[in-house]
Amino acid sequence: MAKGKTVTIRVPEETFEEIREVCSELGGAYNFNQFVNHSLGAILEVINHKGEKVPIPKFAMMARWMKDYEPADFEAKRKERAES
Repeated sequence: MAKGKTVTIRVPEETFEEIREVCSELGGAYNFNQFVNHSLGAILEVINHKGEKVPIPKFAMMARWMKDYEPADFEAKRKERAES
């Protein structure tokens, strides 16, 4: 496990519930702590970015795509590859 520091953040109840809801929609791929860690990393990436185009956080795009798919979508693709 990577070394780290514990940070306590206080967010409005609505924000906490929204994040928890999103994490549960994404299933086992994300948990609350991962979501917060990725969010903080993405904020730093945007703040430290040099250039004209501000990057869209990769984890947010990935989470958005995952939200649009059902687990069965991934299983179907896996079966197709196995049959080829």
